[in-house]
Amino acid sequence: MTYLPSDIKWIKNVTNAQNGSAYMDKIRGEFTLHFPNQHKGNVTQPKIGDIILIYQKIGGNNVFTHLVTPLDNELLEENRQNHKYGRRVNILAYTPMQNIINVRETDWGNVNFQGISQGNACKIDNIGSVSEPDSLKEVSWNIFKQYFLADYFDSVVTTDSLTAEVERTSPELSVSEGKQRLITHLARERNRDIVNQKKSNAIHGKKLHCEVCGFSFIARFDVEFIECHHIEPISESDERETTLDDLALVCPNCHRMLHRKIEGKFLTIKELQDKVKEQTHNNVCSA
Repeated sequence: MTYLPSDIKWIKNVTNAQNGSAYMDKIRGEFTLHFPNQHKGNVTQPKIGDIILIYQKIGGNNVFTHLVTPLDNELLEENRQNHKYGRRVNILAYTPMQNIINVRETDWGNVNFQGISQGNACKIDNIGSVSEPDSLKEVSWNIFKQYFLADYFDSVVTTDSLTAEVERTSPELSVSEGKQRLITHLARERNRDIVNQKKSNAIHGKKLHCEVCGFSFIARFDVEFIECHHIEPISESDERETTLDDLALVCPNCHRMLHRKIEGKFLTIKELQDKVKEQTHNNVCSA
């Protein structure tokens, strides 16, 4: 599975008063991530495929130590006094003790950790003091990038490649939020089967044109080309099965506009169609 910065959805505090640190002997593979008894209901909230950012206090400093992901949805119960509930997780990245990441030296240093330091997994998007969660997810990804285990380093390579593509083709997407959504969209499209089927159906039905503006590469250049847009952005939804009806065929210009906020929000296919029709009407009337 390929992971992305946008998959870092949770942050969790861990402690071990007796040892002075927690899970620092866990450097690869699986382990049980424990939760305080009062947070039993929180244990299974992170979904398979979500990434949990782990932080803890070591030597008096808050530090980041691991990126982990749940292996299953099973709630574990062990014979422990205060942290009897747990979840099996797999390590994606970890920081050796000698290269520990101090939270204050990252953009997380400006975040108010009150309320997210009680051992439960907190959803980053829901933290009140976080104004740009996508930016923090990207920061978290980048500080761990060199510490990804070999089995998951393809995720780093893929993200770097997609970031370069977005920055090359979409220089206006300078805000991390917009960039990360487009990166997520491109990465999740790596499974091309359904996209190819959508285009193939349009070719055979002689409907290979932009669903927004009507532009046809076949009519203009005699080339069977079109781009594919997820009607409901993948980055804004939970994992789901995509059907042909979830996809729209659009030209690159309209596709770019669908991924650009206009008046504070992303336009739907219908809304962009209306804007194109309105502009065309105004041009005709002013001619």
